[in-house]
Amino acid sequence: MPEHQDNIAVDEATLYEQLLDGVAKGVYGSGTRLRIHEIAKRHGTSINPVREALRRMEGEGLVRFEKNRGATITRLDRAAVENMYELITLIEPHLIAGFAESCTAEDVAEVERIQARLREVPRIDKPRFSALDMELHLAIVTKHYNDRAVRIWLTQRHLLNILTRRNGLTRTRHQDIIREHDELIEAFRAHDAARATEVITRHIDGAGRALRFYLDMD
Repeated sequence: MPEHQDNIAVDEATLYEQLLDGVAKGVYGSGTRLRIHEIAKRHGTSINPVREALRRMEGEGLVRFEKNRGATITRLDRAAVENMYELITLIEPHLIAGFAESCTAEDVAEVERIQARLREVPRIDKPRFSALDMELHLAIVTKHYNDRAVRIWLTQRHLLNILTRRNGLTRTRHQDIIREHDELIEAFRAHDAARATEVITRHIDGAGRALRFYLDMD
């Protein structure tokens, strides 16, 4: 269970991250009832930050508020996870193409700097690799003018990252990610939106195959 923090008032943002970590580690499984007072006591905070964190999780589809039951972790079956992935496949190529068309030299340089750091992370350090991978994608998609599309992408990608945090990273998938990032950077330098779209579509397909592999193991 999450560690109790004596005499420390945990704010909503910190509590939110701790609850997400609990979901990723299986502490809060699908259908688990989340008792507000118990969570507040465990984390040494008041009930208001707990309610705010749970409402935020509700907005992201991770928590449901049910009559006579209160808050529960959403039952995320294979179909629900596949739906999240489908949204990403629909949105991200559009965001990537927009970046390729409008990116500046400094925009590309920022992506290259993150890629250089990512290249140095050992495959077995999945948490750090995933964090830098997310940082790289954020550096690209957040430059797009369509804030609503970016928010939808971000929510779905964030949830998938949480739900797959414990999954391993195969040597082949690790190599594919690095290579495809390099190909994206080349497309960005050339402002080649068609090439960037082709690469990110392949990149997403590879992530989907890896996701389905672990879903089939459950």
